[in-house]
Amino acid sequence: MKSVVSSTWKSGNTSVATRSANSEKQRPLGRLLGRLIKAPAAFAVLWPVLLIVVGYAAWHRWGAVHVAGKYSGIDPTLIQVTAPPAHVRTNVVKTVYRDTAMEGLSILDRQATAKIASAFSMHPWVRKVIGVRKLPGGQIDVRLEYRTPVAMVHVYKPNDPDNRSYFFPVDGEGVLLPGNEFAEAETRNYIYIEVPDVYTSNAVGTPFGDTAVEAASALASVLSPYREQAQIRSIGIHGDPRQTEVLQMELTMQSGARMTWGSPPGNEVAGEPTVQMKLRSLLGADLRQDADLRVASPAQAIQR
Repeated sequence: MKSVVSSTWKSGNTSVATRSANSEKQRPLGRLLGRLIKAPAAFAVLWPVLLIVVGYAAWHRWGAVHVAGKYSGIDPTLIQVTAPPAHVRTNVVKTVYRDTAMEGLSILDRQATAKIASAFSMHPWVRKVIGVRKLPGGQIDVRLEYRTPVAMVHVYKPNDPDNRSYFFPVDGEGVLLPGNEFAEAETRNYIYIEVPDVYTSNAVGTPFGDTAVEAASALASVLSPYREQAQIRSIGIHGDPRQTEVLQMELTMQSGARMTWGSPPGNEVAGEPTVQMKLRSLLGADLRQDADLRVASPAQAIQR
């Protein structure tokens, strides 16, 4: 009887020991944590360092690859721009994306917004990039100021045996705009600029390259809102420009009458009426008769 009890106790003790050993083998992390908890306080400093090291390694192993893959290029469908006016018929985002290799630009690039602004500033319809913002989800908001056509430069191509005429749309600064976006009939909706012996091979988005054309463009910018009311057909040069220090502008009306405007806006000589005075004189004039707006009196100019 004694031997049976002793044998049973030994068997039970062996079973407990075996389970304890297996449990310890299955929980190495538990033993490590237990030892660190019981370790001196100095080991507590190692915990933040260990977490940082493990996190850094995990980021470079998986996180960086995931983020780089998601934001390695810019999706053109996520670019939002200021709604273009009706005269801009091209897809500005698509054109910029295609012509500037934007697909190779990472949105994570610290200079991404500056590079995007530079890319859009090169489009011929864009006068100024007001701002670029990165938005959540990889979206990009681009605020733009567009160029406005104010006149058509009417020219004849040199050495053309057919003597055909051409029209170059320009804005108020004399910058060339995409002519292929205008139908021939639409040229009649703008003031013509007619300067003898001028032509250009400059690219769209750059100045026409002639001081007389650029001066006439500035005047067209002032007069274009009144084109129909004042029945203005074209702007040209008055007199011989070689004999005057400041170019003198002349308007040709639909009736054929000629109105001498004088200096381009902002370049008036001493004693010359202001732009506002000339404009009021023009709108109150007999558009069938020639007139010189440079001699309009202030009293006459401000009449309503």
